[in-house]
Amino acid sequence: MFIQSPVTPVAGDFVYFHSKRPKIALMLHLNIMLTKEQYNVPTILVVFGATGDLMAKKIAPALFRLYKNKLLPKQFVIIGFSRRELTEETFREHTANILNTHNITKEESSIFLNSVQFEKGNFDDEQSFINLKKHIDNIEKDWGICTNKLYYLATPPESIPHIIENLKKTKLHEPCGGELGWSRIIVEKPFGSDEKSAKELEKSLNIFKEEQIYRIDHYFGKEMVEGILNFRFSNNLLEHRWNNAHIEKIELRLFETLGVEERGAFYDNVGALRDVGQNHLLEVLALIAMDRPEDFSAQSIRNAREEILSNIKSPDESEVSKKTFRAQYRGYENIKNIKENSQTETYFRAEFKIDHPRWIGVPITIEAGKRMGKVEKEAVIYFKHPHPCLSCPDDHGESTKVIFNIAPKESITIDYWAKKPGLKQVVEKRSFDFLLYKKKDDDQYVEEYAKLLLYAIAGDQTWFVSKKEVISLWKAVDPITRAWTNGEVPMQTYAPDTFDIAEVANEQMKSGAVKKNIGIIGLGKMGSGIAKQLLEKNWNVYGYNRTKDVTKEIEKDGLIGTYSLTELVERIPRPRNIWLMLPAGEATDTTLNELLPLLLPGDTVIDGSNSLYTTSQTRNELCKKYDVIYTDCGVSGGPAGARHGACLMVGGEESVYHRLSPLFRDIAKDGAVAFFNGAGAGHFAKMVHNGIEYGMMQSIAEGFDVLKRSEYEFDLTEVARIYNTGSVIESRLTNWLLKAFKEWGSDLKDVSAKVAHTGEGAWTIETAKKMGTEVPAIKSALDFRIKSEEKPSFAGKILSALRGQFGGHKIK
Repeated sequence: MFIQSPVTPVAGDFVYFHSKRPKIALMLHLNIMLTKEQYNVPTILVVFGATGDLMAKKIAPALFRLYKNKLLPKQFVIIGFSRRELTEETFREHTANILNTHNITKEESSIFLNSVQFEKGNFDDEQSFINLKKHIDNIEKDWGICTNKLYYLATPPESIPHIIENLKKTKLHEPCGGELGWSRIIVEKPFGSDEKSAKELEKSLNIFKEEQIYRIDHYFGKEMVEGILNFRFSNNLLEHRWNNAHIEKIELRLFETLGVEERGAFYDNVGALRDVGQNHLLEVLALIAMDRPEDFSAQSIRNAREEILSNIKSPDESEVSKKTFRAQYRGYENIKNIKENSQTETYFRAEFKIDHPRWIGVPITIEAGKRMGKVEKEAVIYFKHPHPCLSCPDDHGESTKVIFNIAPKESITIDYWAKKPGLKQVVEKRSFDFLLYKKKDDDQYVEEYAKLLLYAIAGDQTWFVSKKEVISLWKAVDPITRAWTNGEVPMQTYAPDTFDIAEVANEQMKSGAVKKNIGIIGLGKMGSGIAKQLLEKNWNVYGYNRTKDVTKEIEKDGLIGTYSLTELVERIPRPRNIWLMLPAGEATDTTLNELLPLLLPGDTVIDGSNSLYTTSQTRNELCKKYDVIYTDCGVSGGPAGARHGACLMVGGEESVYHRLSPLFRDIAKDGAVAFFNGAGAGHFAKMVHNGIEYGMMQSIAEGFDVLKRSEYEFDLTEVARIYNTGSVIESRLTNWLLKAFKEWGSDLKDVSAKVAHTGEGAWTIETAKKMGTEVPAIKSALDFRIKSEEKPSFAGKILSALRGQFGGHKIK
């Protein structure tokens, strides 16, 4: 049993304690004072997952620090719960070895280890929890009191529901009642992976009341982070100017020299934004932006933080490509347990707004990265220049700044302008630099976890995340992660151990020039139109055409011209997306056969040709042999649509469609893109579309042929106009016919009566025949075109005129 001497104040332990009881004052500066009644309460700490990394790196050394500084209750036991085949003795030896890695000798830890006990069990086994309850009951019997119980979930998130269910079954979660015998639970981040999973996690915790749940974000244990609250609300230095009238912008960053190292399996499913942006940085932002709380109680402070977090607005769909940036350091893909062609960011930058009267109009930027070449963890508040600005530099230079330095040092810096000594009225930048304190050691996380464990034992939730905060945090970042998953922001790369990527992100986001990459093979009427449209929408377009002059011409519009398939492939950043805009049949197949050996697994080919759907299925199987992704896309709207907004019918896999959706949206007219599941489905939909088009055009042609042959002298241009103005047959086709009459005259004198056809109508007819159904209108339309070679007619002229209008086909 671990017995400790009565608690005494310990200078230099840097722990604040906030109590709801007025008689226990908020600790001033560096000492901690807790009353004997408040502090010395018998407590049992059960650590689920006690043989894992969290126990080794953070919990065990943090508990020892509290013991060493005499900040644990007099009656205190740690029960390690794990499925490992250990005895109490071997678990103590295991814990001693952990502490030894933190430069704590076995002689130093020997008395502390008397408080360490062990219970073997599985999280999903009720009997294991029955055994745990007996273990706890024996301690309480020995102490002669119902103890306080603190359950630490140092486990993967998927284990939590099992643990909670078995705590419920064995009633281990129920407090004894009265002043003693409370039951609390500590939950580690990540609190889910998005809003939906966070709500599911919270639902699993519902056997505990909110005041029993302690959600740890270790940044809330950092002196500087806690100090933000006191800097703002324990002084009256700048708080009256802490608003949008005086503050220009706020930036928060978290740069590390560390990489992912051995955390590949975890990190690749999370990424920088969810690992540190969604929690650490946004919670620091909440402290910077929150209104003054009603008092310094935990509830008031958490409410003030949550109010800000609930009003954070992430970039909307139209802004996400300009307001966010992501990148991955080169070499990340070689780390153990990283998925092939991983799209996980190791650096990000994102701009938010706060929809709150105090902060409307103030841009908020957060960024974080691994392998950045330096440690820089800070929050910077930029003040606006005064107007008029007396004796300011000509360019006004940098504005006054308040910098909360979290690492590598913990300090507050105020940058300001002061007169330079001398006869001239010249100013120079100066700094007030307040070092909060120097750390005793660099044992990462230990100090923070020691404080947070102390707070949990003492029942102070101030520096723990509330349920409302968790949901608001996910609401802030979910729109960004969804957009990234859909490929709306291209993944950039950067050289590890450099700071360059942050400068690139800053410049690109300032100019709104974050670009996406696409290769286009085939720069004819359709391909060139798509290329020019994407160039106008801030894409890097790499183009290849067999006729070099065509490529050179479009280079004037910003195209990155290439003059071989090899050059095209080498120049496009990975993973590559390449759009084929070639004539159906042999040209597409020949090019695809030449292209595939040049591509790498994970690259994508989008086939925009007018192809028979069975051919698309064959191409899909061919691409699979190279581990290349194939997507078929029917394109309707002709050259004008390609240039200014087409109609797209996309087939293939839904996940690929969502990833490429920014590309499709930027090519299509608003709302004119749809996905149909299965290889060839997009081309099938386009095939039927073209068959219907044959029939509709034929009806228009036949109708106007009747009008021309009638006894009335109809002005066919006027008929086309009235048909296209509010009538049932108003359509793009009748509008195109109206344009044709205006361009070539109502008699279409110079337009050919022989109507060309390209096969799509025949495909629809043959497919319908195989299905055992008939399409007489479409068949009749195709037959008319074939016969027009021998029997030209005015109806044929109309068909040729329509083809000339929407497809740019030859009509003479």
